[in-house]
Amino acid sequence: MIIPTNAAATASIRAEKRYAIHPDNYRESDTTIILKEAFYARYKIILLVIFALCLLPFAIKAQVNAVEFGKNRVQYKKFKWNYYQTKNFNVYYTQGGEELAKFVAQSAEKELPQIETAAEYSLQRRANVVLYNNYADFQQSNIGLGFDWQNTSGQTKLVNNKMVVYFDADHAKLRTQIRTGIARVLTDNVLFGDDLGEFASNQALLDLPKWLTDGYAAYLAENWSTDLDDELKNEILSGKYKNFHRFVFAKPEIAGHAFWYYIEEKYKKENVTFLLYLARIYKNLNKASMQICKQKFKDVLTGFMEYQDEKYYQDVSKRKPYPKGSYIEGFDINKKRDYFRFNVNPNKKSRSYVVTQYKNGIVRVIYNDEDVNKTLLKIGVRAQMNEVNPNYPIIAWDPKGTRIAVMYTQEGRIKMFVYDIITKIKFFKLDLTSEFDLVQDFNYMNNANSILVTAVKNGHTDIYMYDLQKEKARQITNDVYDDRDASFVTFPNKTGILFASNRPNATVKGGDTSLPSDNHYNVFLVTDFGDKPELNQMTQLSHLKYGDARSPMQYNVNHFTFVSDENGIGNRYAGFFTTKAEGLDTLVLIGSDILRNPSSKEVDSALRVNKKTDVDSIAVVSVSTDSAYTFPITNYESKLYETRIAGTNDQVSEVTRQSDEKVLYKLKINEDALRRRNITAQPTEYMKKKMAEYNAASAVKGLTPAADSVKKEDDFFQSE
Repeated sequence: MIIPTNAAATASIRAEKRYAIHPDNYRESDTTIILKEAFYARYKIILLVIFALCLLPFAIKAQVNAVEFGKNRVQYKKFKWNYYQTKNFNVYYTQGGEELAKFVAQSAEKELPQIETAAEYSLQRRANVVLYNNYADFQQSNIGLGFDWQNTSGQTKLVNNKMVVYFDADHAKLRTQIRTGIARVLTDNVLFGDDLGEFASNQALLDLPKWLTDGYAAYLAENWSTDLDDELKNEILSGKYKNFHRFVFAKPEIAGHAFWYYIEEKYKKENVTFLLYLARIYKNLNKASMQICKQKFKDVLTGFMEYQDEKYYQDVSKRKPYPKGSYIEGFDINKKRDYFRFNVNPNKKSRSYVVTQYKNGIVRVIYNDEDVNKTLLKIGVRAQMNEVNPNYPIIAWDPKGTRIAVMYTQEGRIKMFVYDIITKIKFFKLDLTSEFDLVQDFNYMNNANSILVTAVKNGHTDIYMYDLQKEKARQITNDVYDDRDASFVTFPNKTGILFASNRPNATVKGGDTSLPSDNHYNVFLVTDFGDKPELNQMTQLSHLKYGDARSPMQYNVNHFTFVSDENGIGNRYAGFFTTKAEGLDTLVLIGSDILRNPSSKEVDSALRVNKKTDVDSIAVVSVSTDSAYTFPITNYESKLYETRIAGTNDQVSEVTRQSDEKVLYKLKINEDALRRRNITAQPTEYMKKKMAEYNAASAVKGLTPAADSVKKEDDFFQSE
């Protein structure tokens, strides 16, 4: 199948159906059609194998699963691989992943020139992207679990330009994965070369610390972000590290990434890649550091710690440390233990809660009532923290606080049950695999038999209503944009669903060529939702310029609340909602056309265009003008990690991190902050820089800085 493109497109795409995998040869094809592992991984394995052979007489009783060669993960589904080919990339995808593959192909070609410019190096040959539809599929991959070779022109070469990515309901995160993969490929090629002999000689001679090279690749992918800034601040102010060496030993990823951003801040952005270049040429960090920073490398690291310490202490001195509310519980966290997806009971008199626990490689859903823990679900085998599915389990309380719904994956399938805390019985044991590819979040509606689900189907993240008794889903939104964090709200004269979306506005209709991650997340309200998503009335309630709005929910009768990093830290914001009825509109549906209050001539014309003799349907909908005024109501030192609505009793839960502890709070509505609106969430140093860059770019374009502008992209796919 050939997909033509226009002249402005950055690359042409050729799609071919390849390797329809038969059960008998499935295991082999999972590794054959995907191009192979980087040389440095093979180089280390060869040394280990030689060493193991030498010690073979002493290791006869060794366990088989300790040997990496021949290791396979359990696979619960059969992947049938296809691929798109562009100028610089092969994008491999499985069934149901065609839309995602198009996005990956477009994004990879779009992001490549900028990363090549930053790295001052070009991709030497076509790179390979292996795309999985979700993390559960990704966990079944055998890529990287053994010798991964490709035979080319009679010579066996290890292909070191392969990246594996997966979708988790957010196209922005998928794009970051793509950028990270490209940056890693370019960095490895710059440092170690592109063929076996060059790689071996450079690896032997180049003595750069791994945290430095990994940090450089991470910096190329994303020079900095609000989440990284918050993570670095927590580590620096924890008081655990006397010097940089202790910091980088404990946290090599964030330390390496932060080092290169520090070089950008202190010694100009153009000197970042130049410093790595000099270190590679001189094979001496001190010599390179003296030329760029005018001091020895160890003094640069000392300066890094002092600079961060001073910057973050000054920042937190302007802010409020912790929420004021009912302290529920504190949870110590470390490499082997963590807690997430906290849910407090919506009953005002109850202090019970549910939480997902990761401990010693096992994931549990724990219900705590009066300091007594009950395990509702135990899944997985002993695994590292970075191997745990980040999307599941998901938990929700019913409005009365008597039932706990739990959604999880088992053997590649999405499953769900409801636990009644009164009868202590599990019921509604459902399998949702046929309905959704991935569930991002869910909440109860205003009753115990319907849930509101944010889910992925065929690469699109949309909102659904699911009837637990009828076991039937009804779609609310249907477009290419990511709709997340949906929650049911009831305002005076208006009932609907709040959600966060990266759509540029409320009226846009995304097409097949849209890139859904170009815009900030803002809060939207959809009402009058029925069997036809195209008839929904949608309103944009926030207009953020610098940050994202997430986790919108009802706060009190006239206000909603959400979390935003508009000032560089995830703080709580509120919005005062108003609505005004404007009357009724008549909508006429003819084919794919929706005519609003049409004349008879317009109806006749649409019938002729669609070659029909009668309209498909007619709907009468109420029309209203909705608006909101948003403002911050907290000014925290560190970001708000999690928050959930705690029923309809004017309560919310908040989770903050305080050094090596996560703390769960149950808070009453801050009526004083809503009334006075006098909280100022001052921007961090990082956000000040982003604001200046945004305003400078707007001035160059001759634009007044405003909310998200809608950019019209060149079509990448013209037709199929």
